[in-house]
Amino acid sequence: MKILICCNVYPPNFIGGAELIAHQQALALTKLGHEVQIFTGDTQVAGERYSYHEELYENLKVHRVRLINIDYDPNYICFSHQEVEKYFIQLSRKFCPDIIHFHNIIGLSVTILRIAKELNIKTILTLHDYWGFCLKNTMMKREKITCGDYSRCEECQSVINDGMNRHIPIRLRQNYFKLMIDQVDFFISPSQFLAEMYLAAGINKERMNIIWNGIDFDYFDAIKKKSHNNIVRFSFFGYFGRHKGVATLIDALLYLKNQHCVQINLIGDGDEKLSYIDQLNKNNCANLVKFWGKLNNNQVYKAYAETDVLVLPSIWRENQPVSITEAMTAGIPPIVSNMGGMPEIVEDGKTGLIFEAGSSQDLAEKMDFLIDHPELRQTYGRAAKEKMRNNTFENQARKLLALYKSDPPTYYKSINSCTLILCVGHCFDSKCSTALKLLPYYLDYNSSPLLVMADWVTEQQYKQATLIWIVDPKISINDIQKFFWLELPFLVPEENKNLVNLCCVGKFGLYYNDEHEAAACIRYFLREKIK
Repeated sequence: MKILICCNVYPPNFIGGAELIAHQQALALTKLGHEVQIFTGDTQVAGERYSYHEELYENLKVHRVRLINIDYDPNYICFSHQEVEKYFIQLSRKFCPDIIHFHNIIGLSVTILRIAKELNIKTILTLHDYWGFCLKNTMMKREKITCGDYSRCEECQSVINDGMNRHIPIRLRQNYFKLMIDQVDFFISPSQFLAEMYLAAGINKERMNIIWNGIDFDYFDAIKKKSHNNIVRFSFFGYFGRHKGVATLIDALLYLKNQHCVQINLIGDGDEKLSYIDQLNKNNCANLVKFWGKLNNNQVYKAYAETDVLVLPSIWRENQPVSITEAMTAGIPPIVSNMGGMPEIVEDGKTGLIFEAGSSQDLAEKMDFLIDHPELRQTYGRAAKEKMRNNTFENQARKLLALYKSDPPTYYKSINSCTLILCVGHCFDSKCSTALKLLPYYLDYNSSPLLVMADWVTEQQYKQATLIWIVDPKISINDIQKFFWLELPFLVPEENKNLVNLCCVGKFGLYYNDEHEAAACIRYFLREKIK
């Protein structure tokens, strides 16, 4: 079987949980006799933006597209790059994969989900976080405040400021993601919690599958701990971001009864490092903490060897963090917050301990408990390792292969049955943005259309559209000629006299003077379509 794995970044130039999982899956599938190649973006390789090159990494052929930081920035259009799509099409036609397995693809182009469908290739998407419906990926509105309604993205970011002053309303991003993600044949979630979040966001249940992330059991099982006198070493592995809750761990040091026999290892790097140092100095706890920096895979082995307890104090709803499965396989008991999918893997009082997210006092109590009960650290560690014993990458790959060979559900309510409106323009006029907010007052819930920028979708998807809405009053006739063949009605701004004349003479649409007229015209077109 030929398998193409797609993810937005890939080792060795970027190492995170999702990327490591994608790489280990590729190795395991290759070991089982399948031909695997990788398609990925990269900010570390040399060359101009969108340049392309191939390389071998651990005997896997990797196809890398040179991207820059703003290509991954949620403030910009980090989800649609036509240059990336061209390379994806070329590779798909040349390699002719039987399966395309997607992981996180923000930074590449979400449109490649649709392109794979048009190429008649079966698609799988592994979910690692909430990027499918949350522009922050974390479902956090701000520190310690989680989002309870994925449809209210405008409260976090009302428009996409893409560097060209287009000011595209965030609703179009939401609609675009719904349109594209619906193209996937099967979804994989490592945790039941993450799966339920996507089901609530509209993913079809029949296409959802729970498959745990695998682990290199032999590698982490072989880790031998180094003794450290009577010091108990608590380690955090991960990105130094607010959502990871390291500030909770630092404040917990103030409440520890056994502060004299504790060492905290912080393994990683990120934006919050300086704030951690400042917090430690204010708490007079800097002498208890060792910063290891960002480690590669080989160095991680050494860090686990000097870890007695893993601490993951996240204040966001984690999926299935790699650091937990690695630590458990190494026989290291974890203390984790009661967020997301972590309680599914850590059994409180059996393979580790669970504390109230954001509560430094509760975390300190759990840390003191394991300091006072060294025998339980051993008992929990053994149980944790046993729980992970059969969760190898090889076993995970076999589960993936079984899914690859399955037939997708024959029926589900497709997003393609919804009304699609193509928005065209070099910018998004403020009147049009206001008209979007007025639409709920002009339409009932069941007739609410999907609105996307026309340059985000494929030409085949143009055929699904009901209306072309010109959202830029300064656009020229030449810019919209490519849509004439669709023979769809146009909705144009009154101040563009050339387009208004076309409407009057050619009778190919309506024009609007203000936001209420625009919303009323959309209602008219939708009702005419229903009739």
